[in-house]
Amino acid sequence: MVDTAPLTRAKYPRSLIAGPYGHPFHAIAIILPIGAWVSASVFDVIAVMSPDAAVFALGARILIAIGLLGAVVASVLGLIDWSSIPKGTPARATGLTHMILNLIAMSVFAGSLALRVDEETVPTLAMIASFGGLALLSVSGWLGGKLAHTYGVRVATETTQAEGLEPLP
Repeated sequence: MVDTAPLTRAKYPRSLIAGPYGHPFHAIAIILPIGAWVSASVFDVIAVMSPDAAVFALGARILIAIGLLGAVVASVLGLIDWSSIPKGTPARATGLTHMILNLIAMSVFAGSLALRVDEETVPTLAMIASFGGLALLSVSGWLGGKLAHTYGVRVATETTQAEGLEPLP
């Protein structure tokens, strides 16, 4: 007989802060930093190609800062979800790798922001760092998808899922 208790624990929130059953807030919170950082990179490209680089360079700086603030919130929520995954499992190891990549990406974006201080244009190294950060986020996002869609972390049980696929009366 398979012990389903660890699987069940990983599907339910460890704290109300993490969001209700079937609706993890981490999955929602990641939208802000990802959107801000992708937009900042678009602004970087526009700044390099535009005769009015200063406005887009400023926009990119603001977006990176917003992304960093949002990433802190997403990280806390992700840590809460990760803490409910049983130790010694592939899901826990995948979650740890996902977390480490995200922390590195946050550091890369923080470095990119530091390189931009008092700049009217986008420093080449800052732009390269931002695109590197996006590459890290892509790999990390794939791992986050694996946690949810392959391992079912914070995803409703199959019984709950089946309720949504029953024919309507």
